[in-house]
Amino acid sequence: MPLIWSRVAKWDYLTLFWLPKLDVRTSEGTTSMKKLLILSALLLSQLAHADDKFQLLCTTEFLTTSFVIRDIDPNITVVEVFNHNGTAFMPIFDGVATPTDLSTLTARAKTLTDLGSYLRFEWPKDKCKKTDDLVEECFGSTELQDINGHKVKAWAFDSSYVTEKSMAGKFNSYKLVLNLEIDGDTYAVPMRYADTECTDQATMTNPVLKKMNKSKSTH
Repeated sequence: MPLIWSRVAKWDYLTLFWLPKLDVRTSEGTTSMKKLLILSALLLSQLAHADDKFQLLCTTEFLTTSFVIRDIDPNITVVEVFNHNGTAFMPIFDGVATPTDLSTLTARAKTLTDLGSYLRFEWPKDKCKKTDDLVEECFGSTELQDINGHKVKAWAFDSSYVTEKSMAGKFNSYKLVLNLEIDGDTYAVPMRYADTECTDQATMTNPVLKKMNKSKSTH
């Protein structure tokens, strides 16, 4: 099905290419589909009044895990995580692991997957900061939620713009991390995206790439 590129094309992409993969015969598939449709409608309605809103979407070209950061009203910022292919493929760790860590990682993976394929946490907007290169952070504990028998709250969300240089060249990416407290223990849901995979939905642009292209055009 052809896509018409517009300010909402990213959400057309999510709707067209993720929803067919969901098994709506399962409660998880049906619930996730409903949530994405509602979220799409909310974002589209907000775009017309998006001057002071932050509508960040980070999603891989072939859908795996997506992060959405958006202001739902003047006082609330929401961070949402969609694991499009189910909890078996959700990111649970970012770093160096040794064989002795496997049992710990397995136990942590079990706890995180218990939470389901969709996560949503709200912060007061004054607890969140952002810069013009799509980097944002929120700090402070959110309200406690009961998710499938676990007591869960987020205590921080942070993102960073990372530049790595090697003999092969330079690679720019975004690193996003949702930090959680589950039953009193700390967990993280990390994800990395190429710099082309994060977009400000209010303008359908990536400010970092826009600056780079502008700099090239002046030389």
